[in-house]
Amino acid sequence: MATQRLRLKPPSALTAEQKVAFALLVFLGSGGVVFGAQSFGANMMRPIQTQIAEFYAGEALLTSDERADLELEASRTKDTDSDGLVDYDELYVYKTSPYIADSDSDGFDDKQEVFSGNNPNCPMGKVCGFTRGSLEEVGDSESVEDLIEGLGGEALLGVGDVSLESEEDVAAFFQQATMEQIRAALISAGMSKEELDQIDDEMLQAFFSGVLDEAAVEGTLEEFVNTEQ
Repeated sequence: MATQRLRLKPPSALTAEQKVAFALLVFLGSGGVVFGAQSFGANMMRPIQTQIAEFYAGEALLTSDERADLELEASRTKDTDSDGLVDYDELYVYKTSPYIADSDSDGFDDKQEVFSGNNPNCPMGKVCGFTRGSLEEVGDSESVEDLIEGLGGEALLGVGDVSLESEEDVAAFFQQATMEQIRAALISAGMSKEELDQIDDEMLQAFFSGVLDEAAVEGTLEEFVNTEQ
């Protein structure tokens, strides 16, 4: 039986169009790999870049005075040590620590001592001088009128050149009292000079403003209103 040989045709050469198409396919494939890698890297870095941007853009540039004003305003509502007293009152009224709930470490927090008339800076059972109860006793309902009269209210308002048409006008008028006048009025209302000497002007001014507010609520300031037209 005769053996039949198969002839293999030599591969035909690529046409010019096929070569161009193949080259274009290789180029697009390579480009896709490169751009895909770049896109993957960008997606990985985006959360980090976002956090960095938020960190640098999160705080405005402020002068030292502006920063101090913001901190002071924030202290009026912030209670760092969670003792019930805002930081502002602890720093500027009661002179206690805004970071320690019990400034004198006697087992009673600052708010308990302030509202019970004790000194939050003096441990219970010890004598440290001034206690806030001294001011509160002078500021009771019976002494408010004595305190205002101690400022010489009737004499000041009776000079003829002062005309106050509302309780707000009267309160604003008394707010102009000097610290010397306020201290003298407190002594005349029953507070001892020794206790008074231990109170700084800032606390005294805050107390006096509270007395005027209380007097306005109780109607004590009405008698100083000039009703003549």
